[in-house]
Amino acid sequence: MTDPPAPASRDVMERIFAPRSIAVVGVPRGMKTGRMFLEALQKPGFRGDLYPINPNADEILGLKAYPSIEAIGAPIDLAIVVTPPGAAVNVVEDCGKAGVAGAVMFTAGFDELGSAEGRARGAELRATAKRVGVRLVGPNCMGLYVPALGIAPFPNMSAQSGDIGFISQSGSLLSFFAREGTVRGFGLSKAVSMGNQLDLEGADFVRYLADDEQTKAIAMYVEGARDGRRLFEALRYATARKPVVMWKSGRTEGGARAARSHTGALAGSNQLWQAMAQQAGVIPAKTILELADLVVALRMRFPPGGNRVAIVTGPGGPSISATDAAEEAGLRLAELEGATIERLAGEIAAVGTSPRNPVDVGLIMYGPMDIYARATEIVGADPNVDAVVVIGGRGSGDGADGFARQMTEAQDGIGKPVAVIQANPAAEPLQRYAEGGVGVFDTAERAVHAFASVLAR
Repeated sequence: MTDPPAPASRDVMERIFAPRSIAVVGVPRGMKTGRMFLEALQKPGFRGDLYPINPNADEILGLKAYPSIEAIGAPIDLAIVVTPPGAAVNVVEDCGKAGVAGAVMFTAGFDELGSAEGRARGAELRATAKRVGVRLVGPNCMGLYVPALGIAPFPNMSAQSGDIGFISQSGSLLSFFAREGTVRGFGLSKAVSMGNQLDLEGADFVRYLADDEQTKAIAMYVEGARDGRRLFEALRYATARKPVVMWKSGRTEGGARAARSHTGALAGSNQLWQAMAQQAGVIPAKTILELADLVVALRMRFPPGGNRVAIVTGPGGPSISATDAAEEAGLRLAELEGATIERLAGEIAAVGTSPRNPVDVGLIMYGPMDIYARATEIVGADPNVDAVVVIGGRGSGDGADGFARQMTEAQDGIGKPVAVIQANPAAEPLQRYAEGGVGVFDTAERAVHAFASVLAR
């Protein structure tokens, strides 16, 4: 067994995440999977020099093709390798000779096979990379997503940059999380699909993003770790600087088996992972949607700071479910002061409503929705209230932008977090909510659970 890889230097990680030049090695001429990586760098458009490598082609997708990396005759920061596994070692050798800092290995057929041949192939690849001084991302991964530089693992991904770093052992979940961010109003700063972690591990990426000024919070999807101690220490380093949320899969025996066949991950004991997350100050999640909910809660202009919640609602049934969910999550339904109740009673209709928490403003089908903002301002001013959850209001169609503006202004006026529950918010108002730091959730249950998880960290 070879020695464990050394931690990556900051300079090398910068060359990997902010390359000035990229070579795609083994990109086919025809419509095959490997071609997708070159297309992804052209759409949205890599802001650097791009070189396809194929000894049997003169041109691919309008770009001059080269027989090897050395034949380019220019410095290369990053290589994306899409060759068959048998050629991977030779390609990494070539990368070392050309001074390439890092290689993203889409190539599979290593530890994840669970065979002696796969493990031997992986050991040879890692030893070669160490000897020639090339750091590996993967293998069996989709690689990097850096919207600001036009680096993407799939064509036509958003070029809109954000402030959330994402580390994933799954390339497809990286793509899903990026799309969810677009829907939920947050963007990614830098993201990586790390695959088998044969060389660079989760710990390396956590430490890099912990020091990245553009990244305000880190989200992770993890199946397992090569070195649990290194990851734990990196997480403690990161959580002292910014929030970290983690979805650990492979918690069950069946899930652990699936993780081994997916990326060769050593899933480990679920109890150990839970203890590590708790000691490191990581906020845990159990699904990709919960991971997104936690990111939304963390990005609110006024993140949750107390557990006393007021619910403002038009529809009655959802408020009962929200109350149950809040108390089950460890939150408290705020006890409104008498003066607050009197003010609410003067604002809402006398029939079919309630000025007590949950505050029922009545089911308004048509007309202005101002009552939601007024009720939010009144309950939010109550010293017994730490956060307000608003269920209902106009989430789409005419008036949606105005309602979003009202809720943003109400939140700013009270200086406390406001979560708006909208199952299908329109795109423009969603952007207004995001810019105003108002959290938008599909259900009140998901909102209060995210609040409780953030408070517990």
